[in-house]
Amino acid sequence: MSNAKRNMMLVLKLFLVLLFTGLFITILISAKTNIEDVVCTDIDVQINEKNGVHFLTKKEIVDYINNNGASMVINKKIKDIDKATIEKRIESNKYVSSAEVFSNFEGRLRVKVNQRTPFYRVFNNEGVSYYVDVNNKRIPLSANFTPRLIVATGYLTNSSLPSDTINKRLNEIISFINKDEFLEAMIGQIDVTKSGDFVLYPKIAEHYVIFGSTSNMEDKFKRLKIFYKKALKFVNWKQYESINLKYKNQIICTKK
Repeated sequence: MSNAKRNMMLVLKLFLVLLFTGLFITILISAKTNIEDVVCTDIDVQINEKNGVHFLTKKEIVDYINNNGASMVINKKIKDIDKATIEKRIESNKYVSSAEVFSNFEGRLRVKVNQRTPFYRVFNNEGVSYYVDVNNKRIPLSANFTPRLIVATGYLTNSSLPSDTINKRLNEIISFINKDEFLEAMIGQIDVTKSGDFVLYPKIAEHYVIFGSTSNMEDKFKRLKIFYKKALKFVNWKQYESINLKYKNQIICTKK
């Protein structure tokens, strides 16, 4: 190939590159202009209902988006919608762990909401009831939804360090119970005594289990399962008032 032809090919390639670059820039400018003119025509709310949690309704989230009617988003230009403010507004709800707001070219505002997951329910000695999540944070009761959870009773608040420590220990016990199919089916209530000990109440039996502290927890539950699965085959558990697991390598039963 001669030098003249080679130079012509290079010029042609350069021309094509410049042409396509120009077209691309034109398309981007046009798209940006069109996006800025897009008006919000619809709201798509997606609430994560993992683990069967139904604290929130879509209507409630839409009210947060529209700031209870003070700042309606429908018919508003997408570029004028403050998505960050809407996210913060939704996340102010005590049942929300996180919220994400974004839009598409069609004018649809999409909102994804993650709910907080309750771990157990508290009925404390002060007559106050609430839920506690996996991070040991309080969740208020809801008129929309009542989950079926282990109930913690007794000396429980979130107002001081000792009670926070107790909540962490409760979290440990309930985590262990929930991972064991047998224990999960058996245990329905955990009472916290004034001294900080734990007392377990089975769902179907007429006795209680003196568990003590969380020390040697795995061994205590192991002994309890052996007792339920083996010893109670030969005796009537209704004749017992309590089962004491506080002492190492022992199961002390007290009759009624």
